[in-house]
Formats: sequence, C-alpha cells, structure tokens
Amino acid sequence: MDRMAWSSGLTGQGKETPGTAWNRNKNVLFVSESFGSGHTRAAQALAKGIRATDGEVRVQLVELGRELRPQVNQALVYSYLGMIQKAPGLWRRMYGKHDGRSFPRWIQWCLYQTLYSSLADYIADFRPQVIVSTHPFASAGVARLKKEGLPVRLCTVITDFCAHGSWVNPEVDLYLVPHQGMEEQLAAMGVDRKKVAVTGIPTDSRFWISHSKEEARNKLGIHHMPTVLIMGGGFGMGRTEELVATVAKWRERLQIIVCTGYNQKLRQALSSRPECDHPHIRITGFTREMADWMDAADVLLTKPGGMTCTEAIVKGKPLLLFGSIPGQEEGNGRFMVDQGLAHQAADKVEVNAWLAHWLAHPECLDPMRKRMMEWRWNIHPSKSIRAVLGQLVPPYTGS
Repeated sequence: MDRMAWSSGLTGQGKETPGTAWNRNKNVLFVSESFGSGHTRAAQALAKGIRATDGEVRVQLVELGRELRPQVNQALVYSYLGMIQKAPGLWRRMYGKHDGRSFPRWIQWCLYQTLYSSLADYIADFRPQVIVSTHPFASAGVARLKKEGLPVRLCTVITDFCAHGSWVNPEVDLYLVPHQGMEEQLAAMGVDRKKVAVTGIPTDSRFWISHSKEEARNKLGIHHMPTVLIMGGGFGMGRTEELVATVAKWRERLQIIVCTGYNQKLRQALSSRPECDHPHIRITGFTREMADWMDAADVLLTKPGGMTCTEAIVKGKPLLLFGSIPGQEEGNGRFMVDQGLAHQAADKVEVNAWLAHWLAHPECLDPMRKRMMEWRWNIHPSKSIRAVLGQLVPPYTGS
C-alpha cells in the first residue's frame, strides 16, 4: 500500500483504509523481534497491563520477523547468535559504529526489504491506532511506513539502560525509557525531550507480588539455605557454563539454581556434569515461574540483560554480573554498577571472592537492596501503561 493510498483513505478497490477509519478504534499493536527474549517479554508485560487496565482496548502482539518472514528471520537469529558467540569483537564494532546515530537509509532499506516488505498489509488487517515497538528493527520498519503516510502513533520502548542510535527515528511519537539519564542521551541524538517518558522497562505484574523466601522455597520444593540463582537470559547465553563450574564448588554451602532458558543443549550439558549431580543443585530450562525462583533466591548471578536486571530490581534481589553480550549488555553492566544496583565479576577468581565475602558478611548486600528499593517505585508498570493509553484518541482518563 503506497503513500497515496494512506493519505487518500482509499485502496485501489475503493475500500476504506486507515486514513478514514483507524482513529475510530482502540486497537494497540505490539511489535517485537526474536533477537533476545527480553524485548518480547517487555511487550507481553505491557500488553497484559493494558488489557487489565482498559477492557475496551483491543491488543495484539507479534514478533514481526517470525510472522512475516519466518525462514529469513531464523537465519538472521542464528547469524546473530553465532556472531556474538564466535566473533564478539566484530559485533562490538558493528554495534559501536551506530552508537550515537540512527541507522543510515541503506540499512533501513535492507531491513525493510528483508523482513518487512509485507508489514503494511499486516498492519492494515488489524488497523491499530497505536503501535508499540520493543525492538529497534521493528521501530525502523513502522517508522518507514509512517514516513509514507501511515496514520498511527508510534511508541518505542527502549529495553536497555543506554540509548543506542538504532532506536532513534524521527517518526517516533513517544519513547518510553528506563531512567532519567536516557532523556539526555536521546536529546544528544536530536530527540525532542517532550517525546521522552521515563517509565522503566515494563515488567509483568507477577514480579510485583512479594513472597518470602520461605514461602517460595516451600512452593518450589527446594532447601532452606543460602541460594543463588544463575541465569543466562532466554537463550541461556553468556559464560553460563564457566559460571556454573565455578559456583558448583560451593555446593556444600550454597543451593544453586540454574535457569538455561530455551537453550536445551546447555541444560543437557550442565546436567551431565558430575559436579552438578548434587542435591543442592537444580538445573531448569524455560519457566513461567521466574518470579517465584527470584523470591526463593538470595542473590542473582547473571549477564546484564535489561529485562533481567529490571526484574531483579523489582524483587530487590542483589546482582552479581558475569559475562555479557558485546555492546548493549556491556553498557547495561556499567550502568548498573555505577548506580549501585549490581556488582560485576571479571573472572572466576572474583566470583569466588564475592561469594566468600557474602557468606561471611551477609549484611554486605544491604546497601544494594536499599538502592533497589529506592529505584523500584520509579519503574512501576503503571507508568508505561498510562503512557501508552495516553496516545489513544480520546486518551485514557481512568485512575
């Protein structure tokens, strides 16, 4: 559908199109991508919150590449994962090249032709008044259509703690960002400050329901003893095997829970290790009970994904960061440490030293917990829910 069709409100067959009808509905379309699970989890959390807040809003969520070009999307995901595992320096250079500026037009064109050539038709079927994107590729695809006349409001939810140029498009109407400092970062890239709302990364309401460690451990059937939760994100990436091998040496004094996400190969590899065959070690894959596992844990050992860090803050669970995806997660790690929201270990020697100090002096983590509690209410999901509903016409006015 071309620009003339968007602006005239008529297709070639004389049918009504978005320009004449879309602003009469209350449809919100969430778009994400499968390059890391945090993007989609943020979209799911926000969509769930909007449904619960305003029952008149019709919500739909899609990972665009997987829906529109599944084979191409799968190839791109495998290439991305392969690069960050086997050539992290190359990915770091590619990521850094566009750190402070938007993608050039030729990259946007390639993305559109590769993944989003049928995006206009998909959007036309749902007729959203507002599109919320939680991935920079999806934002760029929708922004291209807006430039051609697509009559929607575009909200971009940034799911890392450092702004990157790939998120920035002139057609974005509102940016939802994790913290106040990101307003300055976006302003330096030419974004109008009035387009920025500080809401925190959207989190599922389940993470805001508190249970004691004892309650959670009883529910999950695990021991009542000092407990660490090791995570590698949805893909079970990072230096998880190295981290588990290091922490497993503490299995007589610690309970060790390992979540490998969707990475079944990693789960099988860890389960076959002799040192992991111990009553104090539990290895699990993807789970919908992550809020309970966090409640059961004393500390989290993980790479610094934006969503995982945010969920830890909500739960008030101290973080030890180990390993990271080059680029975005390196920035996340620096931010979390600078803000007093995490410690970072460079190698297994530092991991062992940190664990020894914690076990000898449990109170050493109190300042981090206090800092997390100070942050917690600044990132309540109601902020992002109200920001998105405020983009509807007429805007949401509920309590």
